[in-house]
Amino acid sequence: MSRRQKQTYTGEEVLAALFALSSDDESDDNLEDSEDEGDDDSAGTATNSLVEVETSDTDDDDILYQLAMDWSDQEESDNANDEGEDGDSQWDDPEWHKTPFSAPNVKFDNVNVVPRTPFLDTDGPCEFFEKFFEDDVIKLLVDQTNLYAQQRQTRYWNDVTYDEMKCFLGVLLGMGVHRLPKFKLYWSTDPFFHVQGIADVMPRNRFMKLLNNFHVSDNSVAVPRDDPAFDKLRKIRPLLTKMNSLFQQHAVSTYSQSIDEAMIKFKGRSSLRQYMPLKPTKRGYKVWVRADSKSGYVYQFDIYTGKDNSGAGGVGLGDRVVKFLTETLNYTNTHVTFDNFFSSVALLDYLFGKNIFATCTVRSSRCNLPVIASVQDAMARGESKWCTRNGVGYVKWKDTKIVHVMSTAFSPNTILNAKRTQKDGTSALVECPQSVVEYTKRMGGVDRFDRSRGHYSVSHKARRWWIRIFYFLLDTAVVNAFILYQSVHPENPMTLLTFRVALFRRMVSGHSFRCRRSSLQGSSYVKYRVCGKKRMKTMGVPDSIRLQQGNHFPIQTSKFRRCRLCSSRTNNKRSRIICGQCNVSLCVAPCFGIFHNN
Repeated sequence: MSRRQKQTYTGEEVLAALFALSSDDESDDNLEDSEDEGDDDSAGTATNSLVEVETSDTDDDDILYQLAMDWSDQEESDNANDEGEDGDSQWDDPEWHKTPFSAPNVKFDNVNVVPRTPFLDTDGPCEFFEKFFEDDVIKLLVDQTNLYAQQRQTRYWNDVTYDEMKCFLGVLLGMGVHRLPKFKLYWSTDPFFHVQGIADVMPRNRFMKLLNNFHVSDNSVAVPRDDPAFDKLRKIRPLLTKMNSLFQQHAVSTYSQSIDEAMIKFKGRSSLRQYMPLKPTKRGYKVWVRADSKSGYVYQFDIYTGKDNSGAGGVGLGDRVVKFLTETLNYTNTHVTFDNFFSSVALLDYLFGKNIFATCTVRSSRCNLPVIASVQDAMARGESKWCTRNGVGYVKWKDTKIVHVMSTAFSPNTILNAKRTQKDGTSALVECPQSVVEYTKRMGGVDRFDRSRGHYSVSHKARRWWIRIFYFLLDTAVVNAFILYQSVHPENPMTLLTFRVALFRRMVSGHSFRCRRSSLQGSSYVKYRVCGKKRMKTMGVPDSIRLQQGNHFPIQTSKFRRCRLCSSRTNNKRSRIICGQCNVSLCVAPCFGIFHNN
């Protein structure tokens, strides 16, 4: 057993043992200079003080560890004393300081979403929807669909017309209200699936042929994949550009807007598909959206196509997205809100220089934030700390957890009362900075649009990757038209369901494409062979009484009905016809002509 003895160590020897510091002979020149130039009294006190402890030959490490613990405790106490003198002294920052700035004299809630062009009081949902799917858009769909059918050499193809394409879009809107797993079920003979309002517009085969040949762009002018100008969205690009322009053209830009991401559901194979495990829609296309904070009206959107290798001078993805979506808002005093995915101090400085105000949450690990953002200190619920830098206000607020918010529109030192839910379920008023309150109020614009788009969506399963994007554009046009309709007719409120049903009925009204041209628009008398016999039988309406104008046309039927004129009951020995437009039953061809001529 070794005899315990007192050993004397200098502070320099202890530091060398603790941190493996080099001796004076092996130290750098800078360290030697700093030691020589230091104050003699303080240096002697720090490095030459003697510490007397009892040690044994085998317990040196334990003693050094104990010494280290004593020093750390003393350092924490010194910091605590400094904090007691001034609570914010340890957060002093040369760039950030506690100087409040005055909020801009702009009332962000005074401008609402209204149409740029006036509407009549008699205008219904169809007139608002046609502002976005206008004649040029429908003609683009007609021309490209017919061109694609010719390039594909589709068998038994009849060119689609303007009215037929309009009815095709109306049928898609009607299918969004009546959700069925497959398109063909709408024409099913099973009354559980059959939807008469859709089946009366066009036959099933014609609808499927239109859907299979539906197209937006010309494949013959597409750029090869290895070309630098190759566009991943080439299949839908003409419609994306057109709709982005129309959304901004037909509505007044408000002063409070939000920027966020939305998802278009798609589980097929595509290089554009993203996986977002924390989103309700986990797989699909990511869309950056700029919408009105109050109503959810979409002004601009951009589909994410993957990593940009063009080089942006070190600017992150969030900065590029916000700058692109706010190009049309420069020098307009508009306030935009976005979350911590996009936010940075440099971005707020850029927007503030463009006279665009912003409020956003921010991650504590971002660059150029004040020191208090990274300090983990105990804060009571409702407590906040703030500082400013060149018109940018930073707030650190404690709710259930720490929240970091930056704003150039609201002063960080303004405190309001916010209603928060306690653990027992009751509500209580908690002190909350104004920037946090305004962020919560104005951030939900894109979420409101996404919620409205999800109701009665026209989206269906599809193998072609761009069809889902087209369904997104169609739903967005309906939601924007509904918002504009509500702003023009506040005294006559209409639900989104009623709006979609009225839009469907108006788009397909007066049109029916169920008649067969071979039997109804050919010769007056059509010959057909009776089953089991060699003789031919004629059937039809003479040209002398056949209507040459209007939408009235006879349809052959086998149902027993009474004639509208002579009240005779039809049977197998007499002609059986019915008007395809007004659904009037007539027994013989002369009655058909007499009825409509009168």
